[in-house]
Amino acid sequence: MVLYNKFKILVLVILHIYIYRCTTFGQNEPGMFVDSLIQNNSIHPLAEQINDPFIKTVQLNRSDLELAAPVILLQSEDQFKFGFDDLSGAVKNYYYTFEHCSQQWESSELSSYDYIEGFEENRINDYSFSFATLQKYTHYSLTFPNNDVQFRISGNYVIKVWEEDNRDKPVIVKRFFVREEMVAINGDVYRPNLIPYRNEYHEINFTIDIQNLDIGAAFDEMKVSLMQNGRFDNIKYDIKPRLISNDMLYYDIDDIVFPAGKEYRRFDTKTLKFQSDRIVKIEKEAGSYEVYVNTDESKVYQKYFFEKDANGQYVIHADLANNVETEGDYAWVNFVLQYPYMITSGDVYVFGELSNNTMTPLNKMTYDFDKQQYVGKLYLKQGYYNYAYAVRSIGTSFADFTYTEGNSFETENDYSLLVYQHDFSVGYDRMIGYYQMNSIK
Repeated sequence: MVLYNKFKILVLVILHIYIYRCTTFGQNEPGMFVDSLIQNNSIHPLAEQINDPFIKTVQLNRSDLELAAPVILLQSEDQFKFGFDDLSGAVKNYYYTFEHCSQQWESSELSSYDYIEGFEENRINDYSFSFATLQKYTHYSLTFPNNDVQFRISGNYVIKVWEEDNRDKPVIVKRFFVREEMVAINGDVYRPNLIPYRNEYHEINFTIDIQNLDIGAAFDEMKVSLMQNGRFDNIKYDIKPRLISNDMLYYDIDDIVFPAGKEYRRFDTKTLKFQSDRIVKIEKEAGSYEVYVNTDESKVYQKYFFEKDANGQYVIHADLANNVETEGDYAWVNFVLQYPYMITSGDVYVFGELSNNTMTPLNKMTYDFDKQQYVGKLYLKQGYYNYAYAVRSIGTSFADFTYTEGNSFETENDYSLLVYQHDFSVGYDRMIGYYQMNSIK
């Protein structure tokens, strides 16, 4: 009976994979998955990166809304809060600069004087030491725009951080957006009409009103990006309208869809003194904490269950801490995914903002044949975390939940619509609109 059940699961998974691949976008279709991280087996230079093993908990959020998308309005009072921990515990001279990018995160090749007002390079002067923690670290923080630097134009940007005298070797590259309000956008998330997508995908339809925009050829100049839950691995670029009529662009095409996934899993380490939500054991040994999360199972064939989540994000928090930036401790968080066999078509990762929404050797899991489990661990600061298990199949770069989480049209997801106009006179992509949608609101 056990052998029969395993064989049944294997057959169902193979059938599910076949259906998924038959309904995945072709490589050259509009709205395709674009590999924004890997080009010719190398890291894209403007992909989000953390290149120093001592640097942890890199966060870039709006200063007023911690879980909001990293988007601010040009020439407004909006600011970003940027911070990270250096686990070496020393004081280092870190510097930062910004680079303007195209819609698809290539360098705009503009002079910094074209998009920055103020100093091109600045030192991060705000730092403080950890207090009463097992893990010693130095916390660095920065708010921008500030008195030293402001932005002249809208668009996609990256902040680059490097250690003194090593500008060509950034330790951090992080993306964000600066927008204008030049167009009116309206949109919503639907259950797809097409049968192959209907039960496991979300369809996004929207309109863009350009009546107040000075534009010559809307079809050529307008560019649209669509993001799911702040992820760059499956972002869609250059979605074209079905119809342009009376200064209105209509994007109501049946194949503007995303696999919906399911609600993210969660754990809470705001206290390391006793077990909290979904924590089964906490050990203190060899100068560090070991935290063990509940053993997880695949949700592929489980009925959808709504559970409020943060769509893959995390919040740093520690009980009884006056300043969580310097009083939150670190722990090795151990993950276990019960799975009846090793997936041979790709690797399994612990995925979410806790891994910077990327798949690297740090968050890759290994398979224990004796216990029939995937196991992995991450060194994380105290807080509330969302996560999922994802597979990166051979030859792809996006996180696939087909094998481990499953997909359901009922899932709650955030979708960000980013609208650009390519300014041919100066050769850059101007971000002229931004719109946020949710699949159940």
